[in-house]
Amino acid sequence: MPSLIAAQEVDRARDLVNPFIGTGGHGHTFPGACVPNGLVQLSPDTRPDPVEWDGCGGYHYSDSLIYGFSHTHLSGTGVADLCDVLVMP
Repeated sequence: MPSLIAAQEVDRARDLVNPFIGTGGHGHTFPGACVPNGLVQLSPDTRPDPVEWDGCGGYHYSDSLIYGFSHTHLSGTGVADLCDVLVMP
């Protein structure tokens, strides 16, 4: 019975995770999954212009179009890093 309760706790914790925190406003983060210090940070790119400061993380929550998925992102830096090795659907 304790293992069943533990499994329910894990399910509830998963529901509390929001991968889009920081992807709007001026957070400059990306919603892609990656390991700490990993060489690849695969994530969608929604803004093709790296000069625009709001979209310099590659992804912005308010955008409705995805231009592709690039393999390198920097989270929260405020500098352009998008569209390197961009794969388009």
